[in-house]
Amino acid sequence: MPQGGRVKAWLVPAASLLGAGWFFATAVIAGVVIGRWADGRSGLEPTFTLIGIVLGLAVALYGGYRMVQPLLSRLDDEPPE
Repeated sequence: MPQGGRVKAWLVPAASLLGAGWFFATAVIAGVVIGRWADGRSGLEPTFTLIGIVLGLAVALYGGYRMVQPLLSRLDDEPPE
């Protein structure tokens, strides 16, 4: 396999994992920010922050799994080198 083929072989999985990582971080941070905002409005600190963290993690895990699943199935279909 030429050198350019090796770069393509790892570039797509790396980009896919990088995207999943950004999605994970964004979901958790959004949960915290929304929770802190709701706590400030309601005065029930830290109730909504904790709920936001849990919901952010749930969304991150589900979305991250859905993003990485095609990559994992494609890697299972490839023969070993």
